[in-house]
Amino acid sequence: MSLLKSLSDADEIAHYEEALARYLDLELDAERFTALRLQQGVYGQRQEGVNMVRIKLPGGRLSPSRLTAIAEVAEKHVPQQVAHITTRQDIQLHHVPLAETGAVLRRLAEDGVTTREACGNTIRNITSCPLAGVCPREHTDVTAHLDGAVAHFLRNPLNQQMPRKFKISFSGCEADCAQGLIHDLGIVAKRQGERAGFAVLAGGGLGHKPHEAITVAEFIEEHELLPAMEAVVTLHNKYSDRTKRAKSRIKFLVDRFGEDGFVARFNEEFARTKAALAGKPAPQGEWRAATRGPVPGPGAPR
Repeated sequence: MSLLKSLSDADEIAHYEEALARYLDLELDAERFTALRLQQGVYGQRQEGVNMVRIKLPGGRLSPSRLTAIAEVAEKHVPQQVAHITTRQDIQLHHVPLAETGAVLRRLAEDGVTTREACGNTIRNITSCPLAGVCPREHTDVTAHLDGAVAHFLRNPLNQQMPRKFKISFSGCEADCAQGLIHDLGIVAKRQGERAGFAVLAGGGLGHKPHEAITVAEFIEEHELLPAMEAVVTLHNKYSDRTKRAKSRIKFLVDRFGEDGFVARFNEEFARTKAALAGKPAPQGEWRAATRGPVPGPGAPR
C-alpha cells in the first residue's frame, strides 16, 4: 500500500487566500467566491460566519504526518476540536471560521493533503476496500489503480463543470467491499482465466430512488482502466440533466436509455477514449496468481 505524493497546489491556495481577502473586504461578490470556495472543499453552514472543510483522502489512507497536520488544524481552528470521519473516507472539520479557512488549507498542504474537489459538482473522493493491500482474497491491491485515477481526474477539465457530483469506488475482488453496486462508477478487480483486469459497473446509487449498478464491461485489461472510467464520466457530462439536480446522476441515464442503450453509448465513448488516451501510461498494480476455489460473491470477507 502506498500514499499518493502531494495533491496540494501552493499557487491554488494563494489564489484562494487572495479571493477570500477580497470577499471579506466586500470587493468580490458572493456568487464568484462561493464557486471558488466549493472547489476548494469549503462548505457553508447554517451558522453565520463558519464553514465545514472537507479533507480529501483517496482510499481513506493517512500517514502519521498527515494525521498530525489534521489534528493540528482541528486543535487550532475547530472550536470543539472534533473531526468527523465520513462514509466516503474523508475527514470533515466543522465550525471553522471563514476567515481562517485559508490558513487551514495551507497547513494541510504542507503535508500534501488537499481539499480540492471534495464537494460540489465534481468527482468526489475515490474510495476503496478498507482491507486493500492486506485482504487475503483480493486479486490485487487496488491502491495503485486508485492513485492513478486520482492523478488523472484531479483538476482535470472534465471534472470542473459536471452536471452533478460523481462517486467512484475500487474493489480488489468480486466481494466488492467498496460497494460499487451503489456508486456512479464501480471498478472491481477480477480474473478471466489467466488474464487479470476489472469489471466496470455504472449507474448505482441510493437516495430517493435507489438503483443497483449495471455491468457495462464484464472485463477490461489494466491498460484500459482510465479510458473506461473517462468514458462513463463523459456520459455524465454529455447527457445528465443540468436543469434538475435531483435527476442528474448516472442511474437516471440508465433509466433514460435502458440498459442496452446505456451500454451502447458507453462502448462508443470507450472506443473514443481509448484512442484519445493511447499514449498515456496506465496505472499498474501487483496481481496475485490465480487461485482455485469458489469466486467470492458480494459482501465483506468472513
